[in-house]
Amino acid sequence: MRTLLILGGDSIGRSALKDLEPTDELLVVIDKSTSIKRVTRLILKGRLALFVVIKMLFCECKRPVSRVSFSNFPTIKTNTDLLDIIQNYEPERVVLFRAGLVINTKVISKGIPLMNIHCAIVPKYGGLGSIQRAIKDRAISQNATLHRVTETIDDGEVFDLEPYELELNKSYCFNENKAYRAGLRLLSRTIGHLGKDTD
Repeated sequence: MRTLLILGGDSIGRSALKDLEPTDELLVVIDKSTSIKRVTRLILKGRLALFVVIKMLFCECKRPVSRVSFSNFPTIKTNTDLLDIIQNYEPERVVLFRAGLVINTKVISKGIPLMNIHCAIVPKYGGLGSIQRAIKDRAISQNATLHRVTETIDDGEVFDLEPYELELNKSYCFNENKAYRAGLRLLSRTIGHLGKDTD
């Protein structure tokens, strides 16, 4: 199946990329839509707590530096960029993993199956800061979820799950990494072109 895979431009995206086996049926695009300005707006609007952002940044900095480069892959920053790639590549489906771009109505109305992998139960733990909210709620039984992209963030029909357990006696970073490993396993199963060594 001709698949457009949109990966976040962070260390987790690089982890997925290092195990990819490129084929003519898979186009990988790197999402560069997230910026300091955007994160600041979310904090000021109360949609994301500053302490959660600090925790996530700390974990990102602690992860091993990957030698995998994004430079050979196309990038997107906006829905217009995404529409251009869809028009040129004509995918049969679009899969997002760690992408920050909020998909708009114009993209959804193209009628191409749009799927997102979110590393917590949706819709209850959708959106940013989901792992911290699950830890706070002591909701240790979690799932990375493959779900339909709709106009409401992380609220579409769920197609597949990858269960994992949060460990409340461990650090936030330990649990975040555990969630992302579950997401990588689910991505591997969804795409079918990733290596198996994602534990």
